[in-house]
Amino acid sequence: MPYVGTLIGDKVVVFDLGQSKQLYALGYFGKPVGESKPREFKSPLELSLVEAVYLTRRQDLRVLYQGEFLDPEELASIAQERVSKFSILSLVYEDLREKGFVVRSGIKFGADFSVYTVGPGIEHAPYLVIGLDIGQEIPASELMGFGRLSHSVKKRLILALVDEKARRLKYITFKWERV
Repeated sequence: MPYVGTLIGDKVVVFDLGQSKQLYALGYFGKPVGESKPREFKSPLELSLVEAVYLTRRQDLRVLYQGEFLDPEELASIAQERVSKFSILSLVYEDLREKGFVVRSGIKFGADFSVYTVGPGIEHAPYLVIGLDIGQEIPASELMGFGRLSHSVKKRLILALVDEKARRLKYITFKWERV
């Protein structure tokens, strides 16, 4: 039976505490509201729209909006309006999750995602991922900025290059070393 969340702004909130705990335990989905490092949490679970769309497409989550349940494509359409680069981020998120990684927001590191091989609280995320359109040009200064940041927090930088029309991704991994 799918979990139930409510669309509020650019987040989906699972208010039922039992469901929140179970959904988080399924694969570190979401983040308990107001808790930075959840161990045993006592608050609703907040999901990004990227996570919520992924979970609705897998039929693990149903999302209420204005008293009605949204189908996955209705939710994706709303997310497209509310989240910058949604289609790119959604493809990257889904691909990484399907490969078995735990994918969390990377905003505090200046990236789209922090990626774990095991999970938060068990390890530090070894990777930062930035999703880009495959045709997008990146100034060298911006690439160097990405690299400096990832190096300073001891994480590998991965650029996820997305061809939206073909729904294909290519990954480029950087490791910055002193010379």
